[in-house]
Amino acid sequence: MARAPLLVDSVQELIGEIVYDPYGRVLGRLVSFESDVDGTVQRIVVENEYKDITFIGSESVEIKDGRIIVWPEWKTLAYRVIASYQRALKRLKGLEEMYSRGEVPGAVYHELRKKLSRSLDKLKEDAKKLKEMINHRLHEIEDNNLKLDRAIANLKMSYLAGEISEKAYKAAIERLRSAKDSNTKEVEDLKSTRSRIESLESGAILKTETAKPKEEKEEKPPTAIEGIQPIPVKLIEG
Repeated sequence: MARAPLLVDSVQELIGEIVYDPYGRVLGRLVSFESDVDGTVQRIVVENEYKDITFIGSESVEIKDGRIIVWPEWKTLAYRVIASYQRALKRLKGLEEMYSRGEVPGAVYHELRKKLSRSLDKLKEDAKKLKEMINHRLHEIEDNNLKLDRAIANLKMSYLAGEISEKAYKAAIERLRSAKDSNTKEVEDLKSTRSRIESLESGAILKTETAKPKEEKEEKPPTAIEGIQPIPVKLIEG
């Protein structure tokens, strides 16, 4: 299903609000946007805590439960690749069924199949790049979790040693645990997306021979039953 376009009426109400990623991390605040004359938003402008400005394309943005959500690059690419892959496979399946029923001439079938095969080859390359991006992100999160574990351990040690107050400890540990929770959610999404891609790739492995149209199928003669001889039939002249 195609995503609905981002419209000015929806975005303008959220100017000044916090912008999140899908896993609960704060990315900054919505400070502006760019739109076309038809009211479709093309980019949003986000200011982070360091006062840096980032322009983000609308294909990576959604409004969910009254929040502006910005998808990471890998998730935006995954949405596009998976949707295109599914569409191409459905078209190929439909074409094969039409040809097997004799509903499309051979020349047209071969032309369309060749075109779809080229599209699938391109999608396979995109899927390969996407899986590499996913694996890289998984490694990044793994490294980040090690740093968070180290920070949590040091924080607990300082608290038990009486070096920081309970109030400070609770505030800090909550933020660190929240960061780990966000990482866990993203890891689950990454692995689920990778599984979907691999499932689509396995569905793209089709027989190399072309389908056989219905009218070309040969009907096999009935086979004799073992041990029973055919009965000779004589014509009786009337």
